[in-house]
Amino acid sequence: MKYAKLAMLLPLSLSLCLSMPVLAAGSNCSNKDIACVSGGIGSTEREELQQQAGQYSLWLRTAASKSGAYLADIKVIVRSEKTKAVLLSTSLDGPWLFLALPEGRYEVEAHYHDKATRSDQIVKKVTDIKKGSQRQMMMYFEASNVGELNYKPAS
Repeated sequence: MKYAKLAMLLPLSLSLCLSMPVLAAGSNCSNKDIACVSGGIGSTEREELQQQAGQYSLWLRTAASKSGAYLADIKVIVRSEKTKAVLLSTSLDGPWLFLALPEGRYEVEAHYHDKATRSDQIVKKVTDIKKGSQRQMMMYFEASNVGELNYKPAS
């Protein structure tokens, strides 16, 4: 009898595991409705995240506009464009954020604080997620001294 109950639970457990995106390197930022992972610091972590990218419907990357250097510690808020309800609010642990959003239209808002200039920047974009598809989004910020080399050779 005990084994019969276990045998019934095994297929259910397996189907639940297979229906959720596999978490990759980086940090899980999921809430009860949206699975997501952020990270991408270092080439090894980016490679591991890229292997999981197909499980997510929106791939967001953040970078400095002049140098193209990746930026982390960006606050991202995702809203339903229709209702303006906040579906996810998270701070990125790296320059990449992968989200498993259902079909719909979303406003993505990213906040960057430039510590050198003590200035705040907000970038907003809207995207449509279609069933079974993936979208990519780049968000650029004016970031002072990011990705610049200030090296002067000894004379």
